[in-house]
Amino acid sequence: AKELSTQPHIAKLVSIPYMCNIVCGMIEDTLKAFETEDLSLIQDFAERDDNLDTLRYSIFRECLTYMMEDQKNITRCANYIMIARYLERCGDHVCKIAEKIHFMMTGERIEVK
Repeated sequence: AKELSTQPHIAKLVSIPYMCNIVCGMIEDTLKAFETEDLSLIQDFAERDDNLDTLRYSIFRECLTYMMEDQKNITRCANYIMIARYLERCGDHVCKIAEKIHFMMTGERIEVK
């Protein structure tokens, strides 16, 4: 992380902070749904997870372009790709937690994604 923070960014990868906001929102909504038993908070998780998948693929394509343009970008772009992958996986895990919360409250099994 320190290595990435000391180097200039390759481009404005605004998708990474946006992915982070989506995942953090999903985590917050999952916790609120558990605390308040309000399942409406997790109803749109499939859509949010699809957005994360799309953003991850977009970051992957963008980084591939930068890596092909200049080999010096390979390490940084590989790190960006991994960050996007991990954020997307966090979203997948939150979806699984939301499924469990839904089951605990209703006795009905659902699949978010």
